[in-house]
Amino acid sequence: MRFYKRLTQVKVISFDLDDTLYDNVPVIAAAEAWLLQALKQHHPESTLLGPDNLAAIKRQVLLAEPELSHDVSACRLRVLTEGLRQQGMDDRAAAAMAEEFYQGFLTERGKIQVPETSHQVLTELGQHYQLAVITNGNLPLEHTALAPYFDVVLRAGIDGRMKPAPDMFDTLAKKTGATLAEILHIGDHIKTDVAGAVHAGCQTIWLNDQGRGAADLQCLPHVELERLEQMLELL
Repeated sequence: MRFYKRLTQVKVISFDLDDTLYDNVPVIAAAEAWLLQALKQHHPESTLLGPDNLAAIKRQVLLAEPELSHDVSACRLRVLTEGLRQQGMDDRAAAAMAEEFYQGFLTERGKIQVPETSHQVLTELGQHYQLAVITNGNLPLEHTALAPYFDVVLRAGIDGRMKPAPDMFDTLAKKTGATLAEILHIGDHIKTDVAGAVHAGCQTIWLNDQGRGAADLQCLPHVELERLEQMLELL
């Protein structure tokens, strides 16, 4: 644990989800593998929709519709639709199939393994603070074991631009009645979580469980933790 700035009164604790409360890398890899396999089984022409091809389509989509960069769900759905359309499906059929398989992707996306440490930390902190989620991702939180812990859930796209933009931090303050300075945000990402929260006017904890050097930081958090459970020592 390393202190950079003095913590002041905290009323709300907001959490990043991916790679903060659970390991997201294997979940995303499995969900994307499922999606490609499902598409190939039901639409053989989609064998051309490999990772490289989809990445190229995504670049094209974002050039045409840059606002989608703040909504991973809408962007992925749009890319799938365009990919199927490029494989010869008409617009209506492509949109319908993209929606069907995107819902399947979300089901796989929700198969997270929540460590016991996360349950312990959320249970104990929830007795003293309002708990919230501020995420750039598309985890279907309501279908996971994490859902009961949070009073407010904010997602990029639906609730504003992606972190590090201040939109969701501002919305959280309005929804909870706390000032921005009374919100403590914790996350692993030095730009979206640390810099985003600091520039929005919140207090912040950097969960540095990967051993990165402080020189990587764009701005200083209030506290740096090596393990999530250290929050119980801190608060």
